[in-house]
Amino acid sequence: MFRFLVALLLAASALNAHAETFTVTRSDDPQPDGCQPGDCSLREAMEAAQANDPFGETDTIVLPNGTYTLIRGRFNDITQAVRVQGAGAGQTRIETGAVDDALFWARFSGKLWLTGVSLDVAGDFASAIVASDNTSMELEDVLVERGSVTFNNSGVGEIRHSELRRSLYSERTLLVEDSTLFNLYQMTPQTGTPDTTLRRVLIDGTLYPDPPLPSTITVHSGPLTIEDSILSDTTLRGGPDARVSGSTITRTPIHAGNTLDIRDTTITRGQVNVNHAEVSLTLRRIHYIDNTGPIRTEASATVTIEDSLFENNTVRALYAAGGAQWTVSGSSFVGNSADGNAGGAVLLEDDTSLVIRNSTFSGNTFPPSAAANGARGAAIGFRNATGAPLTLRHVTIVPPAFMPAGIVGTAIGGHGHGVTLDIANSIVRGSCGMNSSVLGNNIGNIESPGNTCGLDTQGNSVNVSTASLALGALGENGGPTPTYLPAAGSLAIDRASTPQCLPVDQRHYTRPGGVRCDVGAVEADGIPNTPDVFADGFE
Repeated sequence: MFRFLVALLLAASALNAHAETFTVTRSDDPQPDGCQPGDCSLREAMEAAQANDPFGETDTIVLPNGTYTLIRGRFNDITQAVRVQGAGAGQTRIETGAVDDALFWARFSGKLWLTGVSLDVAGDFASAIVASDNTSMELEDVLVERGSVTFNNSGVGEIRHSELRRSLYSERTLLVEDSTLFNLYQMTPQTGTPDTTLRRVLIDGTLYPDPPLPSTITVHSGPLTIEDSILSDTTLRGGPDARVSGSTITRTPIHAGNTLDIRDTTITRGQVNVNHAEVSLTLRRIHYIDNTGPIRTEASATVTIEDSLFENNTVRALYAAGGAQWTVSGSSFVGNSADGNAGGAVLLEDDTSLVIRNSTFSGNTFPPSAAANGARGAAIGFRNATGAPLTLRHVTIVPPAFMPAGIVGTAIGGHGHGVTLDIANSIVRGSCGMNSSVLGNNIGNIESPGNTCGLDTQGNSVNVSTASLALGALGENGGPTPTYLPAAGSLAIDRASTPQCLPVDQRHYTRPGGVRCDVGAVEADGIPNTPDVFADGFE
């Protein structure tokens, strides 16, 4: 008898295990009395799907073109696998007034696939969709006009080809591709470490007019990866481990978390801030242009910048303070300025350490008002540096054709306690205003046209005419950033100190190209060695 009952139960379960399709035929929201062929509302279809075998295959609810207006509040909890299939986000629309909890709520092992629909749930803090309790949820071709989307607890959430005009909250592993978001709050879950990936995503902080909460990408736990995306009019708070590549970031302040790695990305009309100690910030092949704030440290962080271009920033490019350790290489600083008393392109403060190698400074300056007040260091400035180490290796500094009157040090200069300057194999075309700085190692350098930096005349060339230096114009001479290429016969060729010579130049061309290394950022006859540019494994 027992075997007979088990067989009977298994047979009954098998009869209900197949997937069913419910086609919605009416757009209103009557009192549910069953989903009948030709007479089935969306609510009736949802209840019919929920009444099926919870261990069966995924049931599908088909929503044809049209607007479906709900007046009876939220749906019952989704506790099994359901797919709601509209005709497309521009053709099928679900609208409702304010609801308790969320319109769609998948929980207790439920699974929700929502495709081809638009949702409008009234209320600034209303919820359109929630997945919790280890449920799965996927959105494909979904437009959420109003109402937040939330992925709670553990599990996986996926969003593709969708647009969310209100907040997206997540505590789980999340993948968003080819979509548009207003913002993203990644919260710390009770268990596990979520992994958030945004790929080909537009974060647009203007999607929500007058929002009660501003647009941000905020990550509290787990890694954040942003690839080939656009961030606009928002704020990026990097979290413990954030990586950004191949993206454009506009009008978006960036606050580094424990680790922030940005590569192959353009940043404009924003700024980058490091406010906490022991943060690691890495920038490779970025274009930092027209920003209203610098890349700034205010704590003992570690900053690495490689192969990047800083151009036309109006509040300087770099602000190195807080006892941080900075290393800059292979980069160009072009046309930056600061309405302050020091550092048109780069400012060094406190006991911060700054090392600049194989880099070019061109046309950096101060506006006339700052210049008239005696601003110092149009390329590299310092103030209250208390002997902070400043190291320059194979650096080329060239001022603009016109400098406003009053600047002290059109290349390097500062106020208060000076730096300890270690400079080798570098070109200073301009002047220095070193104040109380200490000049340490200095060899293989060229100052043109004067002698204001205090370089030892035994191992350096001073009072060199600009004609003898023969740098020509800033241009694309190979490599990822613009440089000055010494012309044939330039005094910079074969004049560097061999012990201080770096193995490659700014373009990653091998040194030396001749008998000895050349002075400055570029080796005139260097041998291309471009594969080194991409040897970091992050592509």
